Amino acid sequence: MKNYILILLIISITNVSFGRAPKKVEISGIIENAAGKTLYLNAFINNAPVIIDSVTIKKNGKFKLAVNVVKPDFYSIGFSKQDYALLVLDGVNTGEVINFNADGLKIMETYSISGSKDSEVVKTLVLHLSNHSKWKTEYAKGLKDPEFTPLQKAETKRKLDSLDQNFIVKRDQFINNNYKSIAVLTAMGYLNPQKDLALYKKIEEGLAESVPNTSYHLAVKAQVKQIETQNENRKKEALERERLEQLSAIGSIAPELNFPSPNGKVITIESLRGNYVLIDFWASWCRPCRAENPNVVKLYNEYKDKGFTVFSVSLDRDKNRWLGAIKQDNLYWPNHVSDLKQWKSEAVKTYGFTGIPFTVLIDKEGKIIAKNLRGPALENKIKELLGD
Repeated sequence: MKNYILILLIISITNVSFGRAPKKVEISGIIENAAGKTLYLNAFINNAPVIIDSVTIKKNGKFKLAVNVVKPDFYSIGFSKQDYALLVLDGVNTGEVINFNADGLKIMETYSISGSKDSEVVKTLVLHLSNHSKWKTEYAKGLKDPEFTPLQKAETKRKLDSLDQNFIVKRDQFINNNYKSIAVLTAMGYLNPQKDLALYKKIEEGLAESVPNTSYHLAVKAQVKQIETQNENRKKEALERERLEQLSAIGSIAPELNFPSPNGKVITIESLRGNYVLIDFWASWCRPCRAENPNVVKLYNEYKDKGFTVFSVSLDRDKNRWLGAIKQDNLYWPNHVSDLKQWKSEAVKTYGFTGIPFTVLIDKEGKIIAKNLRGPALENKIKELLGD
């Protein structure tokens, strides 16, 4: 319920008057169960509610408040920051008198309003939000109920999905009907930036027509630009991931490295043909790598006589630390290489990985058959290839 005002929190109110003379608007009605309580009318200035009028509720529940409206703005009416009704007053679609009624115990859930077109449409959105929240909570309880049968849970999940879809329909209808009013901002907290860019753009275009260059319009315009930039970056990242993935694609021959061993002798991947080889990219400074090493040692000892070996490629910079880790972790196999360039290593460019440990498993002909296996997944794959 609180999300419908989230968009307001990123907007600072400006003093654009649109050349209009101030319009005095009275808000009156009956608040039940609130005699003697102080009712506040707030404007939003610099992201915070500021009291512009207040009144003590009479014994019969009646009250009257007033505000001078010179531009489209948001206001709230209520007894606290937690329970209030949101008003949208624009000086055009707002009458000189607004009728407002509610139960003082639950203003947000019970209020009714007339005399302000935009405030009335916001109320319809609040009703949708309230109904959606109520039933979503109810269905969520059902999904957690241990006495529910699988069939009952499946039906509850179907109802929950239908509820969400119905809310999206109502949300989109609200936006399409009100995209030229700042009232539409109350629905923006329920949009998905990755899925609903078209709606963001529609809102921006509507506000550009109705309230151009106000903080409301400029904030949405900036958000649209931010989403477009993020989407473009995601596309670039996806293309880069795809490019990196292709550098060591399954089914291709493992790229050669030609790196020296600790004694300076170059050991090639091709020289290990005839074995299943685990190319293990690691480093002495990499804690996850060191934690995985005992598992690799176990597999090497178990399958080294059955055609399995390890080709360790270190991303170390310090040779002594590299050699110390080999000894400390009991990495007995002879195939250790490194160009000692850490993340500037040619191995990173050649195999396209962005984190270690990273493994590539190749068959006897040097073809890549699996990548990034470790722990039980690696053990199961080696067992599958070489048996118990």
